[in-house]
Amino acid sequence: MKRLNIDEYMKRRIDRWIKRANRNCFGDPKDTMYTGGTPLFNERTGERLDRYRYILDRHPELWYGIDRQRGAK
Repeated sequence: MKRLNIDEYMKRRIDRWIKRANRNCFGDPKDTMYTGGTPLFNERTGERLDRYRYILDRHPELWYGIDRQRGAK
């Protein structure tokens, strides 16, 4: 998985994908339930994840779509 900076362009693309795909704000199916109420906090380690990093880790195909669209600009 690439570890690129997630800039505002990428964030907007991800947010549009979430809306079009009818996903929750974490990119998961709308009815997904999380221990502790969020997938962004690991209660065991105390680690907090960035929302966009979480989405891209779970949906790596979004990197490629964003990269292709950027190249076409």
